[in-house]
Amino acid sequence: MKLTILINCFNERNTIIDVIEEAKSLAIDKEIIVIDNCSSDGTKEILEGLKEDKEIRIVIHQKNMGAGYSGCEGIRLAKGEYFCAPGADREYRMIDLLEMLKKVERENLDAVFGSRLLARSNESKFQLIKERPFWLGTIIGTTLVNFLYGRNFTDTIATKVMKTDILKKISFQSHNQAFEFELVSNLCKMRCNIGEFPVWYKPRTHKQGKTIRALDMLPALMAIVKVKFFR
Repeated sequence: MKLTILINCFNERNTIIDVIEEAKSLAIDKEIIVIDNCSSDGTKEILEGLKEDKEIRIVIHQKNMGAGYSGCEGIRLAKGEYFCAPGADREYRMIDLLEMLKKVERENLDAVFGSRLLARSNESKFQLIKERPFWLGTIIGTTLVNFLYGRNFTDTIATKVMKTDILKKISFQSHNQAFEFELVSNLCKMRCNIGEFPVWYKPRTHKQGKTIRALDMLPALMAIVKVKFFR
């Protein structure tokens, strides 16, 4: 199997069906794993009704275990040669995953990071933050990773395509939003060959269900430092 697509969801009743259908439409040998993190808005009931669909594997948690826990579980269950977790909020396009996969194989990479800022890398960081304040977390986290590991990424938080066998070697400790930063730090510490690819991105607001908050950056930055110096 070529690709495992992990769809993590929490209270995504407005988008979950469309996201699953987008994943199913990708013309590639794939498996689709959907993990619901104890939704309370009707998402869980929607997924219960899809359990007979042979194209998807559904896991429903009876307790909110954290986004990072679902990521770890998805990696453990994954059977594909490559792994991605685009999310259930439709902030990214599924079709970009195919182009990222082509880049991984064409350039013999271990991973490709989708970048929301690659095409805007020459713009002022201040202007980007003024435009959308949430870019501050992206810029701080990415700058720290670049500094500690001698990299030159423009965005380390967006969707990714990675070799599954490498991910299975990582012993993750973060079960919250810091998971993404712990993942990136481990890939860098393992000296993986990583490329970037510009991806389409349409951020939603907190009113629309976005769950990441400014305070989530504290454990995220701590995860980067812990991987670098204490593991």
